[in-house]
Amino acid sequence: MSSIELSDAPAKAYKDKGEHSHLVPKSVKVSWGAGALGVALLMNAIGSLALFYMVGVLKIDPVLAGSLIFVTKLFDVATDPIVGSWSDRVKSETSRRRPFLFAGAIVSALSFAMIFTTPVFGNQLFTAAYVLVAMMIYAFGYTLFNVPYMSMPSEMTPDYHERSSIHSYRMVFVSLGGLLAGAVAPFMLEKMGRTEWSSYATIGVLGGGTILLFMMIAWAGTAKARFTVAQKETPKVLAEVGHVFTNRHFIRLICVKLTQLLGVASSQAAMIFFILNALQRDLTVMTYYGITLSLTAIIASPICVRISRKIGKKFAYTIGSSFFILTCLSWMLAGPGEPTWAIMLRAAGTAIAMSFNVIMAMSMLTDIINYDAEKNGIRREGVFTSFYSFAEKFTYAFGPLIVGVALSIAGFDKDLPAEAMQSPAIRHAVLLGVSYLPGFMGLVSLIILLGYKLDKEVQAEAPKS
Repeated sequence: MSSIELSDAPAKAYKDKGEHSHLVPKSVKVSWGAGALGVALLMNAIGSLALFYMVGVLKIDPVLAGSLIFVTKLFDVATDPIVGSWSDRVKSETSRRRPFLFAGAIVSALSFAMIFTTPVFGNQLFTAAYVLVAMMIYAFGYTLFNVPYMSMPSEMTPDYHERSSIHSYRMVFVSLGGLLAGAVAPFMLEKMGRTEWSSYATIGVLGGGTILLFMMIAWAGTAKARFTVAQKETPKVLAEVGHVFTNRHFIRLICVKLTQLLGVASSQAAMIFFILNALQRDLTVMTYYGITLSLTAIIASPICVRISRKIGKKFAYTIGSSFFILTCLSWMLAGPGEPTWAIMLRAAGTAIAMSFNVIMAMSMLTDIINYDAEKNGIRREGVFTSFYSFAEKFTYAFGPLIVGVALSIAGFDKDLPAEAMQSPAIRHAVLLGVSYLPGFMGLVSLIILLGYKLDKEVQAEAPKS
């Protein structure tokens, strides 16, 4: 009946541990988590820098720039489920996922360098065409690595809380990747020239090398991790995709992430404009913001796991969502010359929200995958993860588009220095991105989250196929 079965064949590190055999070795957790630094740098740098880079350096109209990002994400409508199903169906005596990690690392690194070394043509449409191609390669590389990568924790252990522990290691590397994208990169831009093409080219080359290194660590270091193997019976792709949308727990979790991440994406896209235009600060303040964010997230990650063991994953997630809403709304109180300590305090609130939200959401996703497998006898890690990944990228398409349209309506002039555009209309346009929309969507996501029912007790009662 089952099309996919579990295998412990390569997992020598787990043998002879008795009741602790479900625990994943720290070396595997660290190696797997390291890949998240590459993913975080890739996603956060594109999310926070791409729109400003296109508008301020490449001189592409804000609406066109936002549309380019949006269109490339539509490409993932096809690639995410295809890669997810493909990684489920691969016949191999070793991990089905790791070959995708290897290929995805190379494509992701190259695409990152391509984007930030875009040639500036005399016609903005030619420049936009190059960006479109580079962004599509980026979207495919991200999918090729991230969908199989995020499928792996549900295979590594059957333990309900151990899955949260795995993702807490990932959160540390997510924080470090965010530090590079959110603090180091803006600092470099401020020192080298935030509107200089060569500054972004330097970031593109250095960032691409870093992405390749850490993604390859994940590929090499998970060779002994537990995995699942495909049997001779090949599941039909459309049937597998259709099955995903009959899972009410998954649908609710996806709705939570869609609403919440739309606010996160718009906030990232608008933050540089907000710093320069509304707060009238230079980008060095983002160094303080990024360092505070990363250090707080690293500290908060193990605390999040402990709290979830005490009160449950849903309520731990609720804590993170509440911090997110309050922090976003607090930006409405910020004004020109905002003190650095106030910006750092908001960074700490954002970090707590990020740690709780990311760890709990991903742990809940692996719970859903294992619950579904126990009920139906078929493991669909890749398909479930592909739609989760698509939700993430779809929101990151809408965020820059919304900010780009808002800036255009407010009268943003791409030919003027960013700090010269400080009108009330521009302030409200960037506040829409960093405060109004994230706060509202965060509240909606919190309401949806309250109806989530798959806790440890429900999973333990799942009928075995």
